[in-house]
Amino acid sequence: MLKISKLTDYATAILLYMSKDAELKTTDSIALSVGLELPTTSKVLKLLTKADLLSSTRGVNGGYILGKKIENISLFDVIQAIEGKTAITDCSHTDNICNQVSGCNSKSGWQKVNAQIQNVLSTMTIARMIELNGIAKPDIKLNIKS
Repeated sequence: MLKISKLTDYATAILLYMSKDAELKTTDSIALSVGLELPTTSKVLKLLTKADLLSSTRGVNGGYILGKKIENISLFDVIQAIEGKTAITDCSHTDNICNQVSGCNSKSGWQKVNAQIQNVLSTMTIARMIELNGIAKPDIKLNIKS
């Protein structure tokens, strides 16, 4: 079964929570609101910040805020932020060459499947997830093509 990691699932939940308003949120408040342990929340926040999906401010009045508009954050972005370069198989990366390449008849097929999965993940944005769940607020502008 294809399955994303729990950290990626948590990252998505955090981004959905962060999209509710444009206010700075502390690690503690995010952990409490999303229902995660503080160390896990901190780890996910650091990865999302490193990928520029969140922006952080240090200090007493610090916290986290979205680094991009929700219309510009795709599930593919989230997966790459948390899990790194991803592919359905080792040979799905165009730059990956395995020991079996000379006799392999499946690489092109897997690359095509991988490209389709990446396309679907790239077109599903946080904004679209909000829209599909019917939880969009009037002040959130959704630029989504159906």
